[in-house]
Formats: sequence, structure tokens, C-alpha cells
Amino acid sequence: MSGPLTGVRVVEITMFQQGPIAGTKLGDLGADVIKVEPKEGDPARGFMRVIEAQTGLKGHNFYFESNNRNKRSVALNLKDPQGKEIFMKLIDTADVFLTNMSIDAPSKIGLGPNDLMSRNPRLIYAHSSGWGRKGPDARALSFDYTGIARSGFMMCAGEADSPPAQFLPGMGDEMGGLVLAWAVTAALFAREKTGKGQLVDTSLMGSIISLAGLMMDAAAILGQEFPREKRAAAGNPMYNHYRCSDDRWLAVAHLQPDRYWPIFCKALGIENLENDEKFNSIESRGNNAAELVKILDERFLTKTRDEWLAHLEKEGCIATPVQTLSEVCKDPQALANHYFIDVDHPDAGRMRQVGFPWDFSDTPASWRREAPKLGRHTDELLLEIGYSKEEVQQLREAGAIL
Repeated sequence: MSGPLTGVRVVEITMFQQGPIAGTKLGDLGADVIKVEPKEGDPARGFMRVIEAQTGLKGHNFYFESNNRNKRSVALNLKDPQGKEIFMKLIDTADVFLTNMSIDAPSKIGLGPNDLMSRNPRLIYAHSSGWGRKGPDARALSFDYTGIARSGFMMCAGEADSPPAQFLPGMGDEMGGLVLAWAVTAALFAREKTGKGQLVDTSLMGSIISLAGLMMDAAAILGQEFPREKRAAAGNPMYNHYRCSDDRWLAVAHLQPDRYWPIFCKALGIENLENDEKFNSIESRGNNAAELVKILDERFLTKTRDEWLAHLEKEGCIATPVQTLSEVCKDPQALANHYFIDVDHPDAGRMRQVGFPWDFSDTPASWRREAPKLGRHTDELLLEIGYSKEEVQQLREAGAIL
């Protein structure tokens, strides 16, 4: 069954994560995504060496695989006139051009918005940068870490008075890629009404600010920052996480604490506190939060996480496990909704990957091919756009293609 973007062709020049993720998500939705790489390839192809040196993780290059499934790879020498002409012929067939090069880089090599959109007026030119196209730092370099730092995200996690939080890598880039893919789908819809392509600009900074939007608006609208809390003194102890006797954690989440306080007390076996003046209202629990959290810490240490979760559910409370990444990969709820999928990789064998965050009743997303080897589809694509086998061989001998 076809995906919602079947029939859309995306040509991308992207590297590392933010740009490639956008292409992957469009590919998951059915688009034909052509990854144009230099003859030495996307640097991400060698990134497992860096990951292994930093973390000790070994094995298949999950970084490249995650960012580049559902694509075809063509390896071109864009410095060669013949290589560049091949690229332009691909653009003639494209609906979308996708890139995360620095702001000025495409124009310097003749691939800027005016260059490509004058040739193909229906083209969606989608450019994701670090800091956006305008402003004093538009041309500054960036990576996931710098985006997370400058965009305030490090101050959205961790406890009060602690240093800025250390995030596992890639989450800023992941959000940037999702926002870029979202923008492309909106631009394609607009083109259906106008018949014209347009320049679409997104950035790492803008994407992360959007991700933290609610907390950002506290600072922007009120001129006051939403405070980071300490778990041991959470302002709403019924919206907090607790360690259980098996050294695993659970989270309770009651945004209407007065409503749930009586059944919460019953579930925890602390009925004697229900009408205690120190704890019988939102305000009193907030004023005595450290004392209440300490009581709850002691209670949760009396049973295992699974025992508590079953008991809390029985009493009508809102609770969930705090899971490790490995636990999430095996979560039956995530598997049932295809948030993880099992695929047969031609080189690595059966593997589990992150699946799809959306579900379509008639045009579902799908995994159709693994991340491609460098230049694997060069011949196939050149034949599609009108070159003969003999011409392809001549271009290879001339150094225009890999």
C-alpha cells in the first residue's frame, strides 16, 4: 500500500543528522528520496568510529542507518560540469530539494534557491540551518550540542541549582529534522493551491525553541522563568518520580492534585494524611513539599515498581514506569503502535528500529529499504533520467560519478 507522499520526489544534499532525518521521515511517508553524496560520501558513514571511541558501543553503524533508510544514493562529483549537469537533471524531476548545508554554501556552488527554482519553478527548496537565514549569527557553524545549549534546552532539565543538563546526543537534530519534514509537507500542500514552489527555511535553534515552547512562553509572556525543581522538594509531590524497592523508578502525574489526593492517600496507605492541615490542599502540600516527598520516598521503597504500578492502577491513580531506553524498545505499547519495527536488513539481518510516530488508516508509513551503500543507485537513477549505459560508463571513467 502506498504512503501519503508516494509520487513525491525529494533530492537531498545532507549530512550527519538534521537534514538526513528530514529526508528519512519523508521517505517513511512514501516519497522517493535521492541522497546525492560526494564521491567520499556523507561523513556520517564513518561516524561509528567516533561513537565507539566515545562510548564503547560497537557494531552496525546505527547512526547512518537511522538517518538514511528509505533512500537511494547517487555519488556525484559536483565540481565536474558533467556531474553538476546530472544533478540539475535530477532537480528537473524533483518536487523537493532538501539541504542542511550552511546558509551560503549552496549559492557558492551554484545550487542556491534562485539557481534551482529558476530551473524548476514548482520546486520546494527546503533549507535547515543552525540559526536561521537572518540575524547576526546566521552564518555561524552549529551542531546538535550548540543548538541545545543556546536554545535553552539544557536549562529545561536537571534539578534546581544544578549545572546545565547533559543530554544524550542527537535530540536537537532529531527535532530539527522533524520540523523540516513538517514544513516540506505544508509547502507541498500550498503548491497544490498555487502551482508554485517556494523557499522553506527552518533551523536547529527555531526547532528547539518550538520544542520548549510552553516553558519559553513563560519567560516571554510573563518575563519570569518557570523554575527548575528539586525532586526531593517538588512543588506538587503527586507529580514526581520515586524509587521503588527493586531500584527501579516510577512517575506519578496528577495535574489535578486535590481531586486525586484522597485515592492517592488510599493507594499509598497514608489515609491518616488525607485531612492533615499540612497536606490537605494544593497550597499546603506545596508549602510542605519536602516533608511529603520524604514520606512518599519511604512508602515507595516498600514495594517493587511493578507491585506499586498494579496497586496504583487498581485505585485509579495516574502512574507509569520510568523506563530505560532498552525497556522502551521492548514496550508492548510501543510495539503495538509500530513506534518500533522489526525489519530484515540485507547485511545486518533481523533488526529492530524506531518506527513511525504517525498512523494512517489508508496510506501507512513503511520501511522499504535500508540505508544505501555509497552510490548504490547511481546507475539506476542515471538510466531513469535518460542516460544510456554507455554514457554512464563514460561518466564514470571521466570521474563525474563514482
